[in-house]
Amino acid sequence: MQNFAQQQAKNWWAEGDTPVRRDSRVSYFVDGRATMLIMCYHFIKAQRYIYLANWGMTAAIELVRGTDHRPGPDKSPEQKALLAELRAQGFQDADIAFWQTHDLTLQNVLGYAVSKGVEVKVLLWKSIPLFSHYDQQLAYDELTAVGVTCILDDSALGILHHPVESLHQKISIVDGKYAFVGGVDPMIEKQGEFDRWDTHSHPFSTPLRRTAQGITPHPWHDAHSLIEGPAASDVELNFRERWNDVVHRHHMHQKLHIAEHPLPPALQSQTIVQIARTIPEHTYNFKPLIIRGIAQFYKNALSNIQEYVYLENQYLWLRTFTGIDIPFMASDNAEMEQNIRALGAALQRGASMAIILPDHPNVGRAFSDAGLARLRDETPQAMEEERLQAFTLATSQRIDGTEHYRPIYVHAKVAIVDGVWATVGSGNLNNRGMRDDTELNVATLDPELAHGLRLMLQGEHLGLLHDDDLLTLSLLRNKQYETKQEQEQALRIRTYLEAALGDPLVAFRMMHERAWENLNRYKAKQALIGHLLPYLTADEALDQGLN
Repeated sequence: MQNFAQQQAKNWWAEGDTPVRRDSRVSYFVDGRATMLIMCYHFIKAQRYIYLANWGMTAAIELVRGTDHRPGPDKSPEQKALLAELRAQGFQDADIAFWQTHDLTLQNVLGYAVSKGVEVKVLLWKSIPLFSHYDQQLAYDELTAVGVTCILDDSALGILHHPVESLHQKISIVDGKYAFVGGVDPMIEKQGEFDRWDTHSHPFSTPLRRTAQGITPHPWHDAHSLIEGPAASDVELNFRERWNDVVHRHHMHQKLHIAEHPLPPALQSQTIVQIARTIPEHTYNFKPLIIRGIAQFYKNALSNIQEYVYLENQYLWLRTFTGIDIPFMASDNAEMEQNIRALGAALQRGASMAIILPDHPNVGRAFSDAGLARLRDETPQAMEEERLQAFTLATSQRIDGTEHYRPIYVHAKVAIVDGVWATVGSGNLNNRGMRDDTELNVATLDPELAHGLRLMLQGEHLGLLHDDDLLTLSLLRNKQYETKQEQEQALRIRTYLEAALGDPLVAFRMMHERAWENLNRYKAKQALIGHLLPYLTADEALDQGLN
C-alpha cells in the first residue's frame, strides 16, 4: 500500500470549477436518521440564513423522531439528559422551548428559523407533474405559508433537454459555515412508498415511519455529508448561481437576488476536499455552461485504484437510459464507458471491488445487470478469485409465525478507493449522474475519514452493531461538546469495528460469506443476519430457484 504522500501526488480532482481546499472539515453520515438529526440541529441554531435545493421536499416530513426528539416525559432523567445535550450543542432557551413543544417537521423547523429573523430560501425542482415524485406546488404553498421564500426552478424543462433531465442535487447551507451534500432529500414520495428517514437497522416495519394508511414505506439506505469551513462556500456558490439564474431568467424582483457572502474562516484540518458538480448543457446561463466535475472525480479516482474500490450506488449503467429497459437498444455513454474500463483495468491489475446495488431500482435494472455483466466478462480471473463482488440489501421480520422479507432501497452514492479517497453526493453511476442531470458531490482525500466511512457502512450491512451504537459513532465528530462517557463508548465501537473489518479484503470476504449465508436463510424462510444478499441477475436468480 502506498503512503499518503504518494497518494497526494496522484491526480484525484476535477478541474475548471471549484478549488481543492485544505482548510475545511467533512463528516460522513449513514442513513436519514443521523443526517436529518444533524440538519435539524443546524437549522434551529441558524442565525443568518438557510438555503436548500433538493430533488424533492415534503414540508410535513419529521426530521427528528421517537426518542431522538423526546426520550421521556417532562422532568424525567431521559428528557433532562436530552435538554442538557441540546444546551451543550449551543441551543438557546427559545430553541429548547421550540424543540419541546413542536413536531420537528421541515415546515415547523424552517418556520421557526424565519420567526427568529433568519432568511430561508428554498429552490424547488419544477418538473413535469407526470414524472414528479413529490407534490411541488404543495411543498411551495406549505413552506411559503411559514415565511420561507421559495422558487420553482424550471431549468431542466424544454426541448433542448434530455427527456427525463432532473435537478437532482440534495444540498443545504447554513450561515455560510455549514453545508450538507449527499443523497438524502427531506422527502416522503407522494405515493408514500419511500420515506427518506430511516434508521441503521432498516426495520421491516416501524411506527416511526408509518403512513396515514398504516403502511411502513420501503426501507431506505443512504449517505450524506456535512462540510464545514471554506469548502461550504463552494456549495453556497452553486446554490447562489442556480437561484440567481432563475431570478434573472424570469425577470423576478431584484430583491430576490442573493449577494455573495464572505468566506467562512479557515479551519485546521488533515482533509483535502473538493466540491464537484454536473451541470448539463442548456440548463443554466452561468459559466462554465457545461460542468462534468463528478465524471472527472470518478475518472481520476478509479484510475488510481491499487488495492480495492468499495461502491454503493443506485445504478451501474453502461448505456444511456431513456425509458426503455433494454440495454442493447440504448446509445453508449462515454463517461460510464470510461468508468467501467477503469474498474476493469483495476480488477485486471489484481485489485478487489465490492458494489452494493438495489435489487428493485425504480428503473433500469437490466441496465445495471448489463454494466455488471460487462465487468464480469472482461475480468474472468477476478471472478474466479472472487475479487469482484456485487451485493444487495434486504430486511426481514417474523409475522404470525412466518418470516417476511423486504428489499432495502439502496440510494447511497458512495465510492471509496484504497481507504484514502472517498466521495458522497447525488451523482449516480449512470449517464444522468455523469452528464444529464444537475448534481453535486463532495470528495475527500483523508485516510482516517475514508476508512471510518467504510467501517460504518460495512458494520451496518453485516449487522455488527446496534442502531444506537452506529448513531453514536456517526454523530460524535459533530458535537460541540462530548462527555467522557460518549468518548469512551465511541472508542469501544470503533475498536470493535476495526478488529472485525480493519483489513478491507477480510471485510469483503465477510460480506461475501454473510450474503450467501443469508440467501440460504431466505430460501429456508429464516431471519436474515444483517442485510446483505448477493446481487443476482434474472438468470442467476432462476438458477437459484428464485422468482
